[in-house]
Amino acid sequence: MENRNTQAATSFSFDDSDVAKWALPEGAMTRFGRGCLRDMAFSPDGQHFAVGTNIGLWLYEPSTLSPIALWETDRGYIDNVTFSPDSQWIALHRYHEAIRVWDIRNKVCIAEMELTKVQDRWGLSKPVFSQNGECLVVFNGREYNRKVQSWSPQTGALLSETEILSTTYGVYPTCFSPDLSLLAGTCYIRDSRTAEFIAVWDVETGEQVARLDWSEERWGRLCFSPCGRFLAAGSSEGRIQVWNVETGNLEETYAKHENAQMHPYYPPESGLIAAAASPSQSKIEIWNLEKDEKIDTFEQQDKGNFVRFSENGTQLAYIDSNEIKIWTKGRPTDQASPTIQGPTRPVTVGSLVLTPDEKTIVAAYWGRKAFLWDVSNQCVRHPTEKELPDKTYKVYLSANGKIFATSRDEDTPKVRTFGSSEPIAAIPFPESELISTEVLAPTGHRLAAVDRDRTIHVWERPSPSNGGDRRENWEKCAVLIGHPKGIGTLAFSPDGKRLASISIDRIALLWDVDTGEQITEMDLPAPVGKRIGPHTAVGVAFSPLGDIIAAGHRGDIMLWDATDGKTVMTIPQPEESQRAIALCFSPCGTYLASGAWWQGGLQKVPIRLWEVATGENITTFWGHTTDVQCFTFSQDGTLLVSGGYDGVIYLWDLKPYL
Repeated sequence: MENRNTQAATSFSFDDSDVAKWALPEGAMTRFGRGCLRDMAFSPDGQHFAVGTNIGLWLYEPSTLSPIALWETDRGYIDNVTFSPDSQWIALHRYHEAIRVWDIRNKVCIAEMELTKVQDRWGLSKPVFSQNGECLVVFNGREYNRKVQSWSPQTGALLSETEILSTTYGVYPTCFSPDLSLLAGTCYIRDSRTAEFIAVWDVETGEQVARLDWSEERWGRLCFSPCGRFLAAGSSEGRIQVWNVETGNLEETYAKHENAQMHPYYPPESGLIAAAASPSQSKIEIWNLEKDEKIDTFEQQDKGNFVRFSENGTQLAYIDSNEIKIWTKGRPTDQASPTIQGPTRPVTVGSLVLTPDEKTIVAAYWGRKAFLWDVSNQCVRHPTEKELPDKTYKVYLSANGKIFATSRDEDTPKVRTFGSSEPIAAIPFPESELISTEVLAPTGHRLAAVDRDRTIHVWERPSPSNGGDRRENWEKCAVLIGHPKGIGTLAFSPDGKRLASISIDRIALLWDVDTGEQITEMDLPAPVGKRIGPHTAVGVAFSPLGDIIAAGHRGDIMLWDATDGKTVMTIPQPEESQRAIALCFSPCGTYLASGAWWQGGLQKVPIRLWEVATGENITTFWGHTTDVQCFTFSQDGTLLVSGGYDGVIYLWDLKPYL
């Protein structure tokens, strides 16, 4: 299997102020976004702020959050980040791959802990340096392989390995005591949201030395006191408990923050503090718990389950409106917090629009947040409420250049046009018919949605001639029944009169929406020698003329005649493109872009451009570190825009290949 655009473990620091062009893949004109957030950490000396993302490791200057460097771009997927006590080194774990240590001053990777066994690559905790910086420890929490490993951060040599004994439970989250002699972990039964207890193990022997009663939601937050004698655990229900680890006794319970996400932390030279993130009240409060003293309060719109304290507890990094912000103790209330603008989550499948004037990219991201990217300046902003709803599910571009957006208010699908504060449709959908998949017709006059019983419901605007700018009561025009399994994807023809649907069991159906009748079942053969699971993803798209349907799945790309569903062509896929799920025809219909989903062995995933008439692969780009989610073309077909699960958008120049 091919690994493209790989880079050696060497330095990538940049003097160029155009961050959007740092470490660009070959063929890309620019990049929008800095990747999905996976971890973040402050250096003990306060000089650096590190952010691990799906595209690599970013270093920032904390007071302004100005970017300093971008490392580890060969694979990205930086899961865990930690600084050495003297702030000279930074250790990270790349998802399913190696642990690496970087020398910050010399900007070079100095050690790599090679994880040769597959079972050693999964379930790793955040690497932690010893107080003298001479060893780096990590806990492997994978079932049947639970052990603590100690490595040399200078050479990458394995120093010791201890099996964690006497547990058949899942273990997460975990934390080490400051002297690395103890390991604490929340123990739970698989598939249960509630913890059974918190266990504490002796790292040297692997034996359990304490069992602490804890029955909160199992994704709690743990931290040891600086002396290592006390352990604090925070819950999602506004409670923090503190135990004496030596005796196992519960010392204190703090429970005044109802329904808040509690993040306890022990600064080195002061008592227990906590961040109480309350989604219902859209705020975070910082408390000195031992003094029962509120330090500060500030707004925060997200759920509050991703925050990080600085070493001395005077700063807090958190996510707000899908962006990274930093709170600093004592900062004047009228002074804005430093912010890393732009999304921190994946791009939503099939939700990417390039405006006809090619000045703006409109994209929806996980968490139902939309962003507007200025193409020429590479800057980003949140849309106003008049432009798009606060929670945008998907965005669409119609044939006449109008932008539509869908959103949901509980179980009520809504349709809006970009720039209008009022929806043009609000469609009641009974709770018993919960939506799993939906799609809007390119004309903007029909909406299809799938309920939990695998029935497709189609509504339409009663007066298509009004242009879609006036609110009307949309009427149900079709109920399509025929799939025995869950439906994974839908696509309307350009005129909205036909609908293609594909279920997870690979049944592909073509419907006449006007009559509500099934036209035909289209051939979607299983790939030879490949096991097809129950949740196999499939992509589908109509050509601009409505004459061809393309489908990508675990196997080849299929081209069907959109009139009778007969196979027009099968386009064989290379091994690394076996999951070509994202599909998009060029405006002229001559070309088809396909984007793969990630599979084991790939560093980057391929984007391929095909000539529809011949099935020829014209060119291939390697840029996204994981699944390609969606595409859009410029009106003249010379630019291709791709959005990925890695949280970034690339703009590709197609002129050399057409």
